[in-house]
Amino acid sequence: SFARARHPPRRMADRQKLRALYAKAVSTLDRWSAAQKRASGLFASAVSVVERLPVMADDARFGPLADAFPDLPARTRVAQAEALHRVLESLQEEMRLFHALVAILEKTHKDASALLGASKPAAAGAVRLGPTPSPAEAVAGLQDLWRLHRDEASLKTALVREIHCDADAAQLAELSALFAAQPNLDPEETRVVVDRAEALGVADLDFSPRKK
Repeated sequence: SFARARHPPRRMADRQKLRALYAKAVSTLDRWSAAQKRASGLFASAVSVVERLPVMADDARFGPLADAFPDLPARTRVAQAEALHRVLESLQEEMRLFHALVAILEKTHKDASALLGASKPAAAGAVRLGPTPSPAEAVAGLQDLWRLHRDEASLKTALVREIHCDADAAQLAELSALFAAQPNLDPEETRVVVDRAEALGVADLDFSPRKK
């Protein structure tokens, strides 16, 4: 019938939309990885500055230079404090990016969920075709990506708050390692979710519109 003829193009269009949403998620993860590399370096730089601050608090550490240049110790301490401030400003900029990327992943999941919600019948979204993920599984994967990165962004925010001039350098080094490790993000789990995008490329998923 004419009604049946309309459904394949609609299914194809909706499948393409879901694939596009996955592509957007993958692009967002690439941006996260780049931000993670920059932010981890900044955190390590902050630790280095904090480690030097106690040493510079003792004028005797400057030796004969302090006698020749009496204001050298004070100027050096000010310079280190300013350096820490600049590092923290850059780190905060990366943190804002992390949270913006989390917002993108959340919207991507919501858009995919809305696409699934418009399918017919409601249970069709849960049907798996062989090794191909069902639409419901694909949407759940996007939700997992969002939640994992949301939790990691929250952890990063808490870790960055611990950086200050009077922080314990040894403890801060441990926090830096934790920041770099991203404990909420399992690379293998993320890979499994991302691989679903390739499977969607060959799937003929049923996204027919529901009848009112």
